[in-house]
Amino acid sequence: MVRSNLNSKTFLTINFGCRVNMAETNQWSQTLVDQGFNPVKSYDSPSIVFINTCAITKKGEKESINKIKYLIQKYPKAQIYVSGCANFDKVKNLKNINVVTNDEKEKILTSLNSSYTSSIEDKFSHTHRFLLKVQSGCTQFCSYCIVPFRRPKLYSLSIKNAIDTINNAVKNNYQEIIITGVNLDQYQPGFSNLVESLLKKTNISLISFGSIPINCIDQKFIDLLKNIDYQNRLSHFLHIPIQSGSDKILKLMNRPYTIKDIKNKFNQLKKLPNIFFGTDIIVGFPTETEKDFKETLNLCKEIGFSKIHTFKYSPRPNTKARILFENSPKFSKEVLKFRSQKIRSLNGQNKLPSHQTLET
Repeated sequence: MVRSNLNSKTFLTINFGCRVNMAETNQWSQTLVDQGFNPVKSYDSPSIVFINTCAITKKGEKESINKIKYLIQKYPKAQIYVSGCANFDKVKNLKNINVVTNDEKEKILTSLNSSYTSSIEDKFSHTHRFLLKVQSGCTQFCSYCIVPFRRPKLYSLSIKNAIDTINNAVKNNYQEIIITGVNLDQYQPGFSNLVESLLKKTNISLISFGSIPINCIDQKFIDLLKNIDYQNRLSHFLHIPIQSGSDKILKLMNRPYTIKDIKNKFNQLKKLPNIFFGTDIIVGFPTETEKDFKETLNLCKEIGFSKIHTFKYSPRPNTKARILFENSPKFSKEVLKFRSQKIRSLNGQNKLPSHQTLET
């Protein structure tokens, strides 16, 4: 699969972006370990470098490409493999660069069934946490998102293979798994079916989640959270991205739910003991008015998120929102900063304090 210009069989991996990328980077590392390569030490020059890139924002893509250029200069004799969602037009013809498309990467890693071992020396294994990638690809085409253009092919790990992978992970002393996917709403066997099977057919101590689309929160999943036999084996923290609290903006984003749906799901979840929530919010989406923003702020206050990742809207190539962005008034830096800080100020809020009134 790989070739090296150096006698030493060492490798270095660099990861940008989501936990799906992290899981794939771990699997890629395992393929190298299986071929006799060792993770690089700080004083070594690696013979293989693998970089998994991100393009969810313009800044993230730029950082990914700049890192590739830096590593070419730092390790001129290494074979450098680049993959992920970045546009590689500016680096694909450079010396020692090997571009691996997301589809090619998926085919290479499929035989692993998402497995790897602590021999890869990743950032999670020493804490006995395992990243279980069960799904890749997205065809939702949210209007702001570039991912469907860069990862259009859907892939789902079968429940049987997921069970086998986790049982092997348990044998390798992993105690917690983190289920992750590009869009778990498009996990074909069903998200709650997977969770139920892993609870029943593995002995993993704790099941956690990367990011859970709100439409994955069905009655079966809620019942699993309620089940006293499983309460200590399911994470009490759920990261559920809502992106906006305005029905107008959600429709423009092409998100597959409404504010009514959001409130209904969270009202059900909040009846459970010791459940905490995180979310993602985009501020400054094209045509977002002060009213739209206040609706988002108020909804976040009402739900009481413990953790909020706030992003300023980033126009991405070929997306519908970019056309809207180009034909709409632009937000000042001051407005974007204010809205970001206002949302971020809610971090750590578990319930709406009595003194904190909703904004009108």
